[in-house]
Order: sequence, then structure tokens, then C-alpha cells
Amino acid sequence: MPVSKIALGMNARNYLYIRPNNMRMAKKRADNKLLTKKRLIKHKIPTPKLLEVFRKHRDVRDYDWKKLKGSFVLKPARGYGGNGILVVRNWNGMEGKVLGGGMLTAEQLEAEIFSILDGAYSINHLPDTALIEKRVVVSSTMRKLSKKGVPDIRVIVYNKVPVMAMLRLPTEHSNGCANLHQGAIGIGIDIRTGITTKGVFFGEITPLIPGTKTKVRGIKIPRWNKILKYAVQAQEVSSLGYAGIDIVLDEVEGPLVLEVNARPGLQIQIANGASLRTRLERIEDMQIPTVEYGIDLAKYLFAEAALTRVPDSSNVLHVLEKVTLYGPKGKKTVQAKMDTGAYSSSIDESLVEELGLADHPKKKRVRSGIGYEVRDMVGVTFRLQSKVVTTVASYTDRTHMKYSMIVGRHDLRGFLVDPNVDSKIIK
Repeated sequence: MPVSKIALGMNARNYLYIRPNNMRMAKKRADNKLLTKKRLIKHKIPTPKLLEVFRKHRDVRDYDWKKLKGSFVLKPARGYGGNGILVVRNWNGMEGKVLGGGMLTAEQLEAEIFSILDGAYSINHLPDTALIEKRVVVSSTMRKLSKKGVPDIRVIVYNKVPVMAMLRLPTEHSNGCANLHQGAIGIGIDIRTGITTKGVFFGEITPLIPGTKTKVRGIKIPRWNKILKYAVQAQEVSSLGYAGIDIVLDEVEGPLVLEVNARPGLQIQIANGASLRTRLERIEDMQIPTVEYGIDLAKYLFAEAALTRVPDSSNVLHVLEKVTLYGPKGKKTVQAKMDTGAYSSSIDESLVEELGLADHPKKKRVRSGIGYEVRDMVGVTFRLQSKVVTTVASYTDRTHMKYSMIVGRHDLRGFLVDPNVDSKIIK
């Protein structure tokens, strides 16, 4: 049982949790973004795609910059506090735009990489490695909350239990950086529901996102269960017993693990109005067998009291939901109707051709609005919220119908369809 009601301080954090749980080699690996990324990739935990690595000056001089296209991010492997990170957009092989304005030429980009290699941004200013990764396309939900920079979600994980979480939004004060010490706002998140609760800005509680009239309370974080799952998995593979996992929401890829922090900050307690030490002591010496067990335990122990009546919406569907279908020719997102009156799912025949879906050898007699009819069947894989469903669906000409897909009750197992749930979940 917890014995402390006071907030966790830096000395207690270091002595009670970092020193006994984070071994030297694990901390060294976490301090290196390249080593962390390789470990995440090895264990198939989603992370932004690695495009290039530069270890020596010669690698930079010999590189053909025409190989890079579009948007990317330059980072020092052992940087800290967001220093040395350069976001480049619309790269055409010779030049591109830098986040915040201005153009960047290939020569200027090389100079930035040389600075990284010389240790300008690394811990203790030792020689470093530069890496270039694919730029995150900020999800539409996050883009509405922060017009500049990339918001992220920090999850404190201890012994496979997600203990506390907050959303970090860049502001005009932070110049696009999601670092609280540089002026970003931290917003606490209820572990059970993924709904935001309180905000902290420069160490003080705030009810609004700076520069807006948007309340910090009541924002529903998309893909919350996936975020918790990836955070716990990242802590587990990092070999850190106590870690801060930073996750971003990409519009296409979904949650991506950005970094693993061996010494996460403590302002997350202000954003949540709760003591980290109290929560950590509640799970001290517990044996956590699986990732799922740790998440379920956290939801039970650390739910926000004011939100206990709000349903855990990870399994609640609206009548209309976005569904992403996958096939040999690619993927496509459509608006589908959740139809509990239909047993099996059905899609429009144009999707079968567009995605290159293979015919199923069987036909099926189904009851439709015009009576019974025999329909062709096709194997389909689709994503509904965070769940991937593989099934056999009928296909027919649905051009005269409002939706190109319906999801039947056979494929809605584990979900609740509630037409009364508002899309914002909570006001």
C-alpha cells in the first residue's frame, strides 16, 4: 500500500526508481535514438521510418541528396531537450523548407550534420551520429489542437504498468517544440478512458490551451489502447524498469514510438493533479505477467474519479465509422455503417477490383432488402478503430446505397454500437 501522498521529487525519483531499475547499459541505449530505434524495429514496435544514418564526415560529403524526397527530420542520436532537431519539408534534392520559415540548401544541411557529428548537441558534447527519419504527418485530431510542431504523448511506465500520461502540445512560446520547459503545455490524461483532465503551462495550472479558447479538459485521445500497448512494449524491450515513452499520432500510420526516456520529468504530476510516488507505491513488487495485464491493472487503479462513469470507449462504436480496407493493390479508407441487423459484412464490388481482392470460392445466400439472393464472397481484411478484422464478406453493386460498406454483427464481436455516443465523447 502507498505510504506517500506527496509528489515525487527528483532525488526520490533518482534514488527509488531510476537507480535500482534502470541499469547503466539500458540508460546508455535509451540515450541513443539510433540504438533505441533499431531495438523498436527489431521487436516490431511502430516507430517513424529511418531513412539515413551518418557516422562520419565522409559519409556526408559522398551522399547524393537527390535520394531524399519530400519531408524528413534530421536528429542527433544522443541529443537532448529537442536541441539539434531540424524539420525539412518539400525537399527537391537540392533544397527544402525549414519548419518555422526559410529555405535550406544541401550545403546548409551538410553543415548542420557536421555540427551533429562534432557533438554540438550531444550529451557531454561528445562526437555523435546523425540520423534522418521520415517526417510524421500529424493526425487531424492533434493538428486541430496545435498549429505548429508535433504534439506527443508521454506515458510513464513502471514494471509494465502505464502509471501516468500526458499530452504535450507545442505552443507559440515553445516555437513548435513539445518540451514543457521551453513553453509547451502539458495536459493530463485519464489512463482508463484516454480523456484529458488538467493542464500545466510553465509550471502553473491552466484551464485553456494558450492562445485559444479550447478547454484542456475533455479531449478524447484517439487510439488510446494502442498508445498504452506500444508504451508498455517499448518499456519492456528497452530493459528500463522505469521509463518515459514518447508517442506521436501519425495521420496514416497511427501511434508511433518516438523516444524512450530513462529520466522522465516530473511536471506530469501537476498536469494530472496526482502523485507519481503514490501510484508507483501501489504497484511496488507486483508481478505483471503480460502487457495486457499491466494495462488493465492501470485502468483499474488509476482511473480519474470524475470520469469513472464515462464508458471505456475503446470498444464503443458509432453507427458510422471509418474503416480501412487492405488488399494486394493497397488500402482504402471508407465510411462504413455498423449494421447489427446484418449477420455478415458486405462491400461494394468496385472496392474488390480497386484493392485487388481475391474471390472466395463459395457463394452465399443472403437476405437483403429485396428478399433472398445469392452473392459472391471475398476475403477481406480491415481495420476498425484499433482492431484488425479478417473475414469473408459478400460483395455486390452498392452504388444505389448510401455506404460502400456495412459491417455485420459477426465482425462486431467485442464492440458496442451506441448511436447516442457523441463523437467528442465528452464536452
